[in-house]
Amino acid sequence: MNSLSWDTLYSRCYTPYSGLKEVCVITGKTGTMYPGVRIESASLPLTIHAIQTAIFTCLSEGDHPSVLLVPERGGYNELNIGATEYTNTEEYANTDRIPNDVLSTWCNLYSIRPEITREIDEQEPEQLFQTTETGLNINRLTELTSRCITPYSSFPVTALLSTDSGVFSGVNIELNDWQKGLCAERVALGKALSCGASKLYEMHVYAPKSDYASPCGACRQVLTEQMNDGCLHLHHSKTELTYLTISALLPYPFIAKRRRDPDA
Repeated sequence: MNSLSWDTLYSRCYTPYSGLKEVCVITGKTGTMYPGVRIESASLPLTIHAIQTAIFTCLSEGDHPSVLLVPERGGYNELNIGATEYTNTEEYANTDRIPNDVLSTWCNLYSIRPEITREIDEQEPEQLFQTTETGLNINRLTELTSRCITPYSSFPVTALLSTDSGVFSGVNIELNDWQKGLCAERVALGKALSCGASKLYEMHVYAPKSDYASPCGACRQVLTEQMNDGCLHLHHSKTELTYLTISALLPYPFIAKRRRDPDA
Protein backbone atom coordinates (compact mmCIF):
# COMPACT_ATOMS: atom_id res chain seq x y z
CA MET A 1 0.00 0.00 0.00
CA ASN A 2 1.97 2.99 -1.25
CA SER A 3 -0.85 5.53 -1.34
CA LEU A 4 -4.41 5.85 -0.16
CA SER A 5 -7.26 8.31 -0.61
CA TRP A 6 -10.46 8.93 1.28
CA ASP A 7 -12.41 7.86 -1.80
CA THR A 8 -10.59 4.54 -1.80
CA LEU A 9 -11.50 4.01 1.84
CA TYR A 10 -15.13 4.92 1.18
CA SER A 11 -15.21 2.21 -1.49
CA ARG A 12 -14.07 -0.35 1.09
CA CYS A 13 -16.96 0.28 3.48
CA TYR A 14 -19.43 -2.55 3.83
CA THR A 15 -22.76 -0.80 4.33
CA PRO A 16 -25.44 -2.73 2.41
CA TYR A 17 -28.14 -2.04 4.99
CA SER A 18 -27.87 1.67 5.81
CA GLY A 19 -25.60 3.12 3.15
CA LEU A 20 -23.89 5.18 5.88
CA LYS A 21 -20.21 5.25 5.03
CA GLU A 22 -17.59 6.01 7.69
CA VAL A 23 -13.84 6.19 7.19
CA CYS A 24 -10.86 7.31 9.21
CA VAL A 25 -7.16 6.70 9.78
CA ILE A 26 -5.49 6.23 13.14
CA THR A 27 -1.85 7.22 13.49
CA GLY A 28 -0.07 5.14 16.11
CA LYS A 29 2.75 6.26 18.37
CA THR A 30 5.16 4.49 16.01
CA GLY A 31 4.02 6.77 13.18
CA THR A 32 2.27 3.96 11.32
CA MET A 33 -1.14 4.89 9.88
CA TYR A 34 -3.99 2.39 10.22
CA PRO A 35 -7.10 2.75 8.00
CA GLY A 36 -10.60 2.05 9.27
CA VAL A 37 -13.93 1.59 7.50
CA ARG A 38 -17.47 0.90 8.65
CA ILE A 39 -18.43 -2.78 8.49
CA GLU A 40 -22.13 -3.45 8.97
CA SER A 41 -23.85 -6.62 10.05
CA ALA A 42 -27.41 -7.69 9.42
CA SER A 43 -27.50 -7.89 13.21
CA LEU A 44 -27.10 -4.14 13.71
CA PRO A 45 -25.41 -4.23 17.18
CA LEU A 46 -22.53 -6.17 15.62
CA THR A 47 -21.71 -3.33 13.20
CA ILE A 48 -18.12 -2.13 13.62
CA HIS A 49 -17.49 1.61 13.34
CA ALA A 50 -14.55 2.83 11.28
CA ILE A 51 -12.76 4.27 14.31
CA GLN A 52 -13.09 0.98 16.20
CA THR A 53 -11.68 -0.93 13.23
CA ALA A 54 -8.70 1.43 12.97
CA ILE A 55 -7.98 1.50 16.71
CA PHE A 56 -8.12 -2.28 17.07
CA THR A 57 -5.92 -2.74 14.01
CA CYS A 58 -3.41 -0.44 15.68
CA LEU A 59 -3.59 -2.23 19.04
CA SER A 60 -3.37 -5.69 17.47
CA GLU A 61 -0.10 -4.64 15.82
CA GLY A 62 1.39 -3.80 19.21
CA ASP A 63 1.07 -0.06 18.61
CA HIS A 64 -0.97 2.55 20.51
CA PRO A 65 -3.41 5.03 18.90
CA SER A 66 -2.34 8.65 19.05
CA VAL A 67 -3.99 10.76 16.31
CA LEU A 68 -7.31 10.33 14.52
CA LEU A 69 -7.47 11.59 10.92
CA VAL A 70 -10.92 12.24 9.48
CA PRO A 71 -11.89 13.58 6.03
CA GLU A 72 -12.74 17.23 5.53
CA ARG A 73 -15.74 16.30 3.38
CA GLY A 74 -19.10 15.33 4.75
CA GLY A 75 -19.72 18.06 7.30
CA TYR A 76 -16.40 18.03 9.14
CA ASN A 77 -16.08 21.81 9.16
CA GLU A 78 -14.84 21.49 12.70
CA LEU A 79 -14.32 18.68 15.13
CA ASN A 80 -16.54 19.22 18.11
CA ILE A 81 -16.05 16.04 20.07
CA GLY A 82 -19.15 15.49 22.12
CA ALA A 83 -22.41 13.61 22.07
CA THR A 84 -24.68 14.39 19.13
CA GLU A 85 -28.10 12.88 18.58
CA TYR A 86 -29.12 12.16 14.97
CA THR A 87 -32.88 11.75 14.91
CA ASN A 88 -33.19 12.29 11.16
CA THR A 89 -31.75 9.32 9.25
CA GLU A 90 -31.46 11.29 6.02
CA GLU A 91 -29.57 14.07 7.80
CA TYR A 92 -27.22 11.50 9.31
CA ALA A 93 -26.63 9.87 5.93
CA ASN A 94 -25.76 13.22 4.38
CA THR A 95 -23.05 13.92 6.94
CA ASP A 96 -20.98 10.98 5.66
CA ARG A 97 -19.15 10.77 8.94
CA ILE A 98 -18.73 8.95 12.22
CA PRO A 99 -21.33 10.15 14.79
CA ASN A 100 -19.85 12.53 17.33
CA ASP A 101 -20.88 10.37 20.26
CA VAL A 102 -18.87 7.49 18.82
CA LEU A 103 -15.90 9.78 18.19
CA SER A 104 -16.11 11.12 21.72
CA THR A 105 -16.23 7.67 23.29
CA TRP A 106 -13.18 6.30 21.50
CA CYS A 107 -11.08 9.47 21.55
CA ASN A 108 -11.59 9.89 25.28
CA LEU A 109 -10.95 6.21 25.95
CA TYR A 110 -7.50 6.24 24.35
CA SER A 111 -6.64 9.96 24.65
CA ILE A 112 -6.61 10.35 20.88
CA ARG A 113 -6.21 13.75 19.23
CA PRO A 114 -8.58 14.23 16.27
CA GLU A 115 -7.49 16.12 13.15
CA ILE A 116 -9.18 17.03 9.87
CA THR A 117 -7.31 16.47 6.63
CA ARG A 118 -8.33 17.08 3.03
CA GLU A 119 -6.59 13.94 1.80
CA ILE A 120 -4.61 11.16 3.39
CA ASP A 121 -1.79 11.50 0.86
CA GLU A 122 -1.06 14.92 2.35
CA GLN A 123 0.47 12.86 5.13
CA GLU A 124 3.23 10.26 4.62
CA PRO A 125 1.84 7.44 2.47
CA GLU A 126 4.88 5.23 3.10
CA GLN A 127 3.73 5.01 6.71
CA LEU A 128 0.40 3.40 5.80
CA PHE A 129 -0.06 -0.01 7.42
CA GLN A 130 0.22 -3.05 5.20
CA THR A 131 0.53 -6.67 6.15
CA THR A 132 3.96 -8.17 5.69
CA GLU A 133 2.65 -11.73 5.89
CA THR A 134 2.19 -13.19 2.42
CA GLY A 135 1.86 -16.82 3.48
CA LEU A 136 0.34 -18.70 6.37
CA ASN A 137 2.71 -19.42 9.22
CA ILE A 138 0.75 -21.36 11.82
CA ASN A 139 3.41 -20.68 14.46
CA ARG A 140 2.24 -17.06 14.35
CA LEU A 141 -0.92 -18.09 16.18
CA THR A 142 1.12 -18.84 19.27
CA GLU A 143 3.38 -15.81 18.87
CA LEU A 144 0.39 -13.47 18.65
CA THR A 145 -0.90 -14.42 22.10
CA SER A 146 1.49 -11.85 23.59
CA ARG A 147 -0.49 -9.11 21.83
CA CYS A 148 -3.89 -10.17 23.17
CA ILE A 149 -5.42 -7.57 25.48
CA THR A 150 -7.39 -9.61 28.01
CA PRO A 151 -7.22 -7.89 31.42
CA TYR A 152 -10.60 -9.29 32.50
CA SER A 153 -10.81 -12.83 31.14
CA SER A 154 -7.11 -13.74 30.81
CA PHE A 155 -8.33 -15.83 27.88
CA PRO A 156 -6.19 -15.11 24.79
CA VAL A 157 -7.43 -15.89 21.29
CA THR A 158 -5.54 -15.32 18.05
CA ALA A 159 -6.52 -15.54 14.39
CA LEU A 160 -4.95 -15.52 10.95
CA LEU A 161 -7.03 -14.63 7.88
CA SER A 162 -5.78 -15.54 4.41
CA THR A 163 -6.92 -13.13 1.67
CA ASP A 164 -6.06 -11.96 -1.83
CA SER A 165 -4.07 -9.13 -0.19
CA GLY A 166 -2.01 -11.33 2.11
CA VAL A 167 -2.50 -12.74 5.60
CA PHE A 168 -3.99 -10.56 8.34
CA SER A 169 -3.65 -11.32 12.03
CA GLY A 170 -6.12 -10.70 14.81
CA VAL A 171 -6.12 -10.88 18.62
CA ASN A 172 -8.96 -10.49 21.08
CA ILE A 173 -9.15 -7.07 22.71
CA GLU A 174 -11.20 -6.51 25.87
CA LEU A 175 -12.53 -3.32 27.45
CA ASN A 176 -14.37 -2.84 30.73
CA ASP A 177 -17.44 -2.33 28.55
CA TRP A 178 -17.36 -5.81 27.05
CA GLN A 179 -19.68 -4.88 24.18
CA LYS A 180 -17.00 -2.53 22.81
CA GLY A 181 -14.35 -5.22 22.71
CA LEU A 182 -13.80 -7.49 19.72
CA CYS A 183 -12.83 -11.11 19.25
CA ALA A 184 -9.69 -12.02 17.32
CA GLU A 185 -11.75 -13.18 14.33
CA ARG A 186 -13.45 -9.80 13.86
CA VAL A 187 -10.24 -7.85 14.45
CA ALA A 188 -8.57 -9.79 11.63
CA LEU A 189 -11.62 -9.36 9.41
CA GLY A 190 -11.88 -5.61 10.01
CA LYS A 191 -8.16 -5.17 9.39
CA ALA A 192 -8.34 -7.08 6.10
CA LEU A 193 -11.37 -5.22 4.72
CA SER A 194 -9.99 -1.81 5.71
CA CYS A 195 -6.74 -2.64 3.91
CA GLY A 196 -8.53 -3.53 0.70
CA ALA A 197 -8.84 -7.31 0.79
CA SER A 198 -11.74 -8.40 -1.41
CA LYS A 199 -11.43 -12.17 -1.32
CA LEU A 200 -11.33 -13.93 2.05
CA TYR A 201 -10.17 -17.53 1.77
CA GLU A 202 -9.61 -19.16 5.13
CA MET A 203 -9.25 -18.35 8.80
CA HIS A 204 -7.20 -20.08 11.50
CA VAL A 205 -8.20 -19.58 15.16
CA TYR A 206 -6.23 -20.54 18.26
CA ALA A 207 -7.29 -20.40 21.93
CA PRO A 208 -4.54 -21.96 24.07
CA LYS A 209 -6.57 -22.02 27.29
CA SER A 210 -9.60 -23.70 25.73
CA ASP A 211 -10.18 -27.44 25.36
CA TYR A 212 -12.08 -26.70 22.15
CA ALA A 213 -11.60 -23.46 20.20
CA SER A 214 -14.75 -22.21 18.47
CA PRO A 215 -16.03 -18.75 17.42
CA CYS A 216 -18.70 -17.06 19.53
CA GLY A 217 -22.17 -16.37 18.14
CA ALA A 218 -21.31 -12.79 17.15
CA CYS A 219 -18.29 -13.92 15.13
CA ARG A 220 -20.32 -16.67 13.49
CA GLN A 221 -22.86 -14.12 12.27
CA VAL A 222 -20.22 -11.73 10.91
CA LEU A 223 -18.07 -14.44 9.32
CA THR A 224 -21.13 -15.94 7.67
CA GLU A 225 -21.94 -12.58 6.08
CA GLN A 226 -18.39 -11.86 4.94
CA MET A 227 -16.95 -15.25 3.92
CA ASN A 228 -19.72 -17.83 3.90
CA ASP A 229 -17.86 -19.97 1.35
CA GLY A 230 -14.58 -19.78 3.24
CA CYS A 231 -12.87 -22.36 5.42
CA LEU A 232 -12.22 -22.32 9.16
CA HIS A 233 -9.39 -24.13 10.95
CA LEU A 234 -9.80 -24.41 14.72
CA HIS A 235 -6.54 -25.11 16.52
CA HIS A 236 -7.41 -26.62 19.91
CA SER A 237 -3.77 -27.34 20.73
CA LYS A 238 -0.48 -27.71 18.89
CA THR A 239 -1.63 -31.11 17.64
CA GLU A 240 -5.46 -31.06 17.60
CA LEU A 241 -7.26 -29.37 14.73
CA THR A 242 -10.83 -29.17 13.45
CA TYR A 243 -11.59 -28.12 9.88
CA LEU A 244 -15.01 -26.96 8.68
CA THR A 245 -16.65 -24.52 6.30
CA ILE A 246 -17.86 -21.12 7.52
CA SER A 247 -21.36 -21.96 6.29
CA ALA A 248 -21.48 -24.86 8.78
CA LEU A 249 -20.95 -22.45 11.70
CA LEU A 250 -24.40 -20.92 11.52
CA PRO A 251 -27.02 -23.09 9.79
CA TYR A 252 -29.80 -20.49 10.18
CA PRO A 253 -28.14 -17.05 10.00
CA PHE A 254 -30.04 -13.82 10.49
CA ILE A 255 -30.61 -12.12 7.14
CA ALA A 256 -31.77 -8.51 6.70
CA LYS A 257 -33.15 -6.75 3.66
CA ARG A 258 -30.48 -4.79 1.83
CA ARG A 259 -30.82 -1.37 0.26
CA ARG A 260 -31.77 -1.27 -3.40
CA ASP A 261 -28.60 0.64 -4.24
CA PRO A 262 -26.03 -2.08 -5.08
CA ASP A 263 -23.16 0.35 -4.42
CA ALA A 264 -24.37 1.20 -0.90
